Amino acid sequence: MKKQVSQTISACSFYLRNINQISRFLPRPTKERVVNAIITSRFDYCNALLYSTSAINITRLQRIQNMAARLIMRSPRGDSATPLLCELHWQPIVCRVDFKLLVFTYKAKHNDAPVYLCELVCPYQPTRTLRSANNNMLQVKRTRTKAGDCSFAIAAASLWNNLPTAI
Repeated sequence: MKKQVSQTISACSFYLRNINQISRFLPRPTKERVVNAIITSRFDYCNALLYSTSAINITRLQRIQNMAARLIMRSPRGDSATPLLCELHWQPIVCRVDFKLLVFTYKAKHNDAPVYLCELVCPYQPTRTLRSANNNMLQVKRTRTKAGDCSFAIAAASLWNNLPTAI
């Protein structure tokens, strides 16, 4: 995973440098479109696999996203990127990864995903009649390893069950 993240960062840095060279000639909406097409799409491609990656890799990707936000907004390097991300309506990398997993879970729950994903998502069925039986929860299977906790079936169910019931 470290190699994949490093390659993504390398490619994004290359494109950000190139976009930065022509950014003074581009209006802000055009810069947003270019960055969304080239940089943001690289973050979103297979980002569900980043669920199990280390915090260091997530931080490295977050730095690139912050650089992209600063480039679009023409903000100095020392300024905080959080308000810029809010103004651009961009989620942090961790939230993007969780959102992607939750989208896959929703589709699998409603049979809009491939069969192999639908089979991994099992609704929670308590052995006794409980009020919590109607909460639309998923069964979280027990695992013995950290790698098992990062599998789609476990990660999707635990993220889904952590959602507020009002959603």
